[in-house]
Amino acid sequence: MLTRLRASLGVGLGVSLAVSLLFNYSQSHLNQNLSTQLKASQQTVDSLTATNHALDNQVQGLVQARDAAQLAADAVQQEVEKLRQDARVRVEAVRTVIQHEDCYSRPLPRAVTERMHYD
Repeated sequence: MLTRLRASLGVGLGVSLAVSLLFNYSQSHLNQNLSTQLKASQQTVDSLTATNHALDNQVQGLVQARDAAQLAADAVQQEVEKLRQDARVRVEAVRTVIQHEDCYSRPLPRAVTERMHYD
């Protein structure tokens, strides 16, 4: 009976060892697969991070260009408004000067009015 018990115990230990080795092999293979997937995911994250930084730099450059263009447009608009105001003042000055002239009541020739167009 003792030999049977020892044999059964030996077989049980052998089966346990075989199952344990099989489980360890399975876990090792799973760990390798997960490690490979982790490396691939990390490379994807690194690539997306680099792309994100490049896009951020591009957006910042475009924002700066837009701001510079807006400043230039504002300056041009101010200059145009100043020129229009100057033209209005000059036209009013001419009207005031010629108000008492004989030609005041007569229409100006078309060539003159085309040159005086300020709007």
